Amino acid sequence: MTVVLDMRRRRVTFRALEPACEALLAGGVVAAPTESFYGLMALADREAALERILSLKRARDTEDPFLLLVDGRERVRAYALEIPPEAERLMDRFWPGLLTVLFKAQTGLLPAILGRKKNTVGLRLDRSPVPGALVRMTDRAVTGTSANPSGKPPAADAATVLEYFGDGVDCLIDAGPTKGLKPSTVVDISKSPFSVVREGAVAGAAVARALKDPGTSGGA
Repeated sequence: MTVVLDMRRRRVTFRALEPACEALLAGGVVAAPTESFYGLMALADREAALERILSLKRARDTEDPFLLLVDGRERVRAYALEIPPEAERLMDRFWPGLLTVLFKAQTGLLPAILGRKKNTVGLRLDRSPVPGALVRMTDRAVTGTSANPSGKPPAADAATVLEYFGDGVDCLIDAGPTKGLKPSTVVDISKSPFSVVREGAVAGAAVARALKDPGTSGGA
């Protein structure tokens, strides 16, 4: 049975999130709000949990990797092989926010979080306090894939998560409805020339300006 944590009138604290942290460390799946939609979260090093998310989303055959949410710039080094100056510039301008950066991946990461060529990893720092707190508590990144079965719109509230998945998730953090923003823009800085892989909430033109000119102000 899904444990529901009602955070709508509570501060996000480590103590309040302990059941979700325990579920993640035990290899479970947690549904929680991000700044755009609710996401399905599992620890980046729990292979069975990543497979469960694929099953919940009914996307076993997909080649798209799980993008990861981190709690700060220092966490990037645990997953990225190198951080070029252009990546630093993008993080300066757009983090926290809806920009996912694809880095060359460290060795040893699970296939589900690696890009199609199995050598990149996508990282993002979210504005919502919940993902960052879970990352700090577990000391590793969590997935941020949208909480929806394939072909359905992403869940923007806890009720929709339950409608989609029932008891399929171990813990649901209900922090009220999200803003339902566009998904994150994805930019690949793992190779030159750098490219916008998916345009979302952050305009591709703003990313291009930030990459081209360190002195130009970007915007989300």
